[in-house]
Amino acid sequence: MEEDKLENRGILLNMAVEELGSPGIVVDPAVASRTGCRCYKVDDTEMCFSKGIIGTLSKAQVEAYCPTKTYVEEGLQRRIKAFKEAAEEAKKEIEGIPRGERLEPWLRAMSKALKKRGIEV
Repeated sequence: MEEDKLENRGILLNMAVEELGSPGIVVDPAVASRTGCRCYKVDDTEMCFSKGIIGTLSKAQVEAYCPTKTYVEEGLQRRIKAFKEAAEEAKKEIEGIPRGERLEPWLRAMSKALKKRGIEV
């Protein structure tokens, strides 16, 4: 159960980076370019993540930093889909808040949207 909470926090961090309107934030390019990516198929979207990068990789980053791709199991895909849906719900809730002031309100809205889906962070 504690492992699920840690993984949920990691997913939330990645979604937060995506919400801020950025491709993944490269924190260690050497690690990112030599490790494979974990990818998820969510609806028609492929979302890839790499060690050394926080957030979902852009298409250009996938080309640059994914020497290999591993697609994760169905259970984790369902969880990622729930996070993606919660992020969309939270994004709508904070639309009127100016950019630069959205992170805390978005995190509160995400928490509420995730609880509706039975996910604890």
